[in-house]
Amino acid sequence: MNEFKVGLLAIATIAAIVFMSFKITSNQSGFGTYVTYRTIVKDASGIFPKTPIKVAGIAAGRITAIELQGNTALITFEILKQINVTKNSKLRIKSVGFLGDKYLEIYVGDSHDMLAKNDFIDSEEAAGMETIIKDASEVLADVKIIVKTLKDTMAPEGQPSPLKKILADVSELVENTKEATLTLKRVMNGNEEKFNALVENLESFSYELAYQVDKGNPDSAMADIKEVLANTKKITADLNSIVADVKSGKGTVGKLLVEDEIADQVKDTLSSVQKLVGKADAIRTELSVFTGANTEGGAESEVALRIFPSPERYYHLGVTTSAIGPDTETITERTVNGTTTYENKKEREKDTFRFNIQIGRRVQDWGFRGGLIESTGGLAVDYYWQNLGTKFSLEGFDYDKDKGPNIRFITDVQIWNILYGRASANKIGTKDRSATVQAGLRFNDEDLKGLMGFFF
Repeated sequence: MNEFKVGLLAIATIAAIVFMSFKITSNQSGFGTYVTYRTIVKDASGIFPKTPIKVAGIAAGRITAIELQGNTALITFEILKQINVTKNSKLRIKSVGFLGDKYLEIYVGDSHDMLAKNDFIDSEEAAGMETIIKDASEVLADVKIIVKTLKDTMAPEGQPSPLKKILADVSELVENTKEATLTLKRVMNGNEEKFNALVENLESFSYELAYQVDKGNPDSAMADIKEVLANTKKITADLNSIVADVKSGKGTVGKLLVEDEIADQVKDTLSSVQKLVGKADAIRTELSVFTGANTEGGAESEVALRIFPSPERYYHLGVTTSAIGPDTETITERTVNGTTTYENKKEREKDTFRFNIQIGRRVQDWGFRGGLIESTGGLAVDYYWQNLGTKFSLEGFDYDKDKGPNIRFITDVQIWNILYGRASANKIGTKDRSATVQAGLRFNDEDLKGLMGFFF
């Protein structure tokens, strides 16, 4: 009785996980009736099937297919029927954060005319990393102009520094003042009687002036002027030193003034970062789990991971396990009294594991891959029937000099969303032929994100 209860609990748990997988990965907007629309964009980088469609920032659908139409990308997507998509609505490709994943945002217009099923909706190209890099390059160009203007102002090439000109002008002013004083003295010497009254009136003023110009008096104005001149001389020396260092290329400002290629290096660095981010963002993965039974080997399961650096290239990694492995044959030769006999011995291993490591490439609806197929070298050809969600595969591997290669034909059919069925015929054309029937789940990046977001 306890075993029966445990079995019922395990079946209920598996059913709950499968149900939640369907609910979360079928469409992040939930169950409901959907209407299909289409749009055309010039650049679909970072957009893949099942990429979410959002309205007012809330998931309301997803992309179902992306096709190349001329030099543009034709995107087919579905939206919840209760969303009233009007004819003047707009669609824009947006990103989550600065380097986040992309999604499509629909801005519903105020028109009363509704879009019909499979109608086209206008798209607006949003700014991406390329626009940011371009703007950064323009800002750097403006910075270079400002720095050059500052350089010409502080230290014009082939001309004396403006500060030196100011000091020269001050020195000339002092000389002119001395000449004016001598002239005034000569005038006074010729007109002593006329200036006696003026001298007497100015006697008190002269006394005060003498007090203020006394260098030995710490409270005099002359002492203050002397301190100001000393500080001015020190500031002038510091400015001359700074200008000299800047002109020789020392420090950050000096390098900006002297080394024009720094701005170009910054631009190249930003471009390299943009390329690296673009490549990392373009990598996509697909995880599949299948289990079923083989007419000869009993239970058989497979776990596979496909990594797509680009839509047309991928790497296939996986492991296959079966209750009973392939036959191994041992031939023993015995000679007794000149008579030779041969003994054939066949064995089967239990709970065997076989590995798949392959490199593949897509050419429109065809796929070609090669590498390790069930731990032996082999080649395969795939044909993708996109409209029906079906894939046909023909594999050749495990070559035997007496029987030839193991020719296997596989059909994968998408039953609903992430649920797939698989049927295969093994060792075609030999007496050891067998058949395998399996069912499984296949997740892409958007499906896995939905699952992890639900559980964590």
